Amino acid sequence: MTIILLSIVCAVLAVGFLIVLTKYISQSRQLHKITGEISGFLENDTVDTLLALSDEKEIQELLVQVNVLFEHQRELEKERKKQEDSNRKMLANISHDLKTPLTVILGYSEMIRNQEGISLDSIQQKVEKIYRKTTDVLEMINIFFDLVKIESGELALEMQTLDLCENARNEILNYYDMLQEGGFQVEIDIPEDEIPVDADKQAVKRILANLIQNAIKYGADGRYLRLGITQRGDDVLIQVEDRGKGIIEDSQDKIFERLVTLEDSRNKKYQGSGLGLTITKRLVEAMGGNIRVKSMPFVKTVFTVSLPHSHF
Repeated sequence: MTIILLSIVCAVLAVGFLIVLTKYISQSRQLHKITGEISGFLENDTVDTLLALSDEKEIQELLVQVNVLFEHQRELEKERKKQEDSNRKMLANISHDLKTPLTVILGYSEMIRNQEGISLDSIQQKVEKIYRKTTDVLEMINIFFDLVKIESGELALEMQTLDLCENARNEILNYYDMLQEGGFQVEIDIPEDEIPVDADKQAVKRILANLIQNAIKYGADGRYLRLGITQRGDDVLIQVEDRGKGIIEDSQDKIFERLVTLEDSRNKKYQGSGLGLTITKRLVEAMGGNIRVKSMPFVKTVFTVSLPHSHF
């Protein structure tokens, strides 16, 4: 009887061992296949979906997580390529924009240097043009480095409670002569009462300046500019409106991206670095706000900035 029981136990153990061995061999083969597919992706420098099949729950879960990782890698690769394309385009645009004024500077410098008997008045005129072009180059370089600082997090904002109405009134006054000379109809819709926001004073000035300058440049055909400040609940809105050529619908979602310039979609006679609205967006977001645009050509183009209202 003891021998029979011992035989049964041995048989059960043998069957159990065979089951475990078979499962181990099956898992090993499946894992070997998965490893082979992953190695193939690495050798070919490609990231694809892992299609290996398995009836083992643990391996199924592993496959799901590996594919999630691959999908994340694909998104990172897309973003990297997009960033590279943006950097290449930015360098190309900046190189082009710098080349034009530098060529003018070089040309006038050579004329002053080589032209015999040049009058003092002629020298003064050429020096004035050299000065203006040099200022343009310096401004362009400063814009570029400002964006680099913002995107790298090196630009420290000094947040304080500001009266947005007062800051907006002061900024629009800087463009009074330009608007008068351009024949603009100007509407200032700013309350007399204070509307406080928690913001960086220089950042607010930069935002207002960029939006007003854009309206003057690209909305010149409409000869109209409106600057408005309103409070809606916990948000304070800055609106800059023009009635110019407008922004084509396909560009409205891209207008704040790096190097998507307004001349691409509004007025080709104007040149720019393509960074002004990108800097504006980064500054607005750094202060906890957002910016959007709506445009109907020759009817209304409105840039709206929303900043958090200060309760103190």
